[in-house]
Amino acid sequence: MPPPPPEEGRRQGGVKREPDPLITLKVLDLDGRRAFHTMRMSDKLQGVMDAYYKKAPDVTYGTGTFMFDGSIRLRGWKTPAELDLEDGDEIDFFQTMVGGGRDGDLLMIGGRACTWSR
Repeated sequence: MPPPPPEEGRRQGGVKREPDPLITLKVLDLDGRRAFHTMRMSDKLQGVMDAYYKKAPDVTYGTGTFMFDGSIRLRGWKTPAELDLEDGDEIDFFQTMVGGGRDGDLLMIGGRACTWSR
């Protein structure tokens, strides 16, 4: 007796999987650069980060923060599916700033205003 035909929607030896959709994400920075990256919902976000650094060669790799929706910090090991990202979503890149003080700025120590210099 021959084996019964596989059920519709099933493959022999496993369940038919839903297709993993492609999305395109856009990275914007404060200098007006844009980098687009198309990826699957199950791909790691490191791919979109690498695409940005490749597009912006004057930005040192790993020297910034990628943010979505103003408050969600992206991590390279996460996926778009885990963060509910959708096709066309924009990601902001903020380069790490170092410093910010100037000679002669005021500093409060113990309730007293003090100045410092380098």
